[in-house]
Order: sequence, then structure tokens, then C-alpha cells
Amino acid sequence: MAIQSVCPSVALENPKEDYKCSVRVEQYRVSKQAIYFAAFPGTKYLPFQAVQRAWSQKTTMALTGCCGKELPMVVLRIKYEGGFYQNLTFEKQKSADRVLAILAECRPDVPQEPERRR
Repeated sequence: MAIQSVCPSVALENPKEDYKCSVRVEQYRVSKQAIYFAAFPGTKYLPFQAVQRAWSQKTTMALTGCCGKELPMVVLRIKYEGGFYQNLTFEKQKSADRVLAILAECRPDVPQEPERRR
């Protein structure tokens, strides 16, 4: 199965080779060029060249419905070309920070905070 970009206007020349060079960060794979994640069918990736803004924020996931215990999580929100967002969830802030650091190394021009409303 081919590895597909979530951004049709930006794609890597050889994503399979790039995937082989990636490192695991929780349930994701991250390389110097993209972040890879499981999708149906197969694997998809978000190329860092398409990213316009990225930031992490704390959130929770309800375990027993609306009135029960909540599991703390971190969501990495990535805005990319076309005005779309990709949300990636992590158990630990350290993991989201690691992905942001790899993104900053590749694309230091990408803001790593949410847009401020005026």
C-alpha cells in the first residue's frame, strides 16, 4: 500500500525511504521531512514543507462518558496548506515537544503558537 500525503499539493519524492529513516514518538513516526501516522487504508503523512503553524495544548479524554474520570492528554495541532488542521494526540507533553523540536529544526520559520484573534 502506498504512503499518501494528507496535503495533495505537497508530497515527498520517496516517502517509503523517508519513513525508514524516521523515529518513533509514541504512536507516530517522525523524520526530518514529515510525520507519519496510521490511517485507513495504510499510512499517511504530513510533510513539514506544508506546515504553516503548529502548537501543543493540554486536553482530556473522557473515560466513562461525560460525567466520569478524564485522562489528561496533549494534542499537537498542526495547520497546513489549504487551511486544514491535523490533530495528533500524545500521552506526554515531552513527546509533543519532541515533534515540535524536529519540526523547528526542519522549518524554523513556522510559528509554534496558536493564531491570536484580534
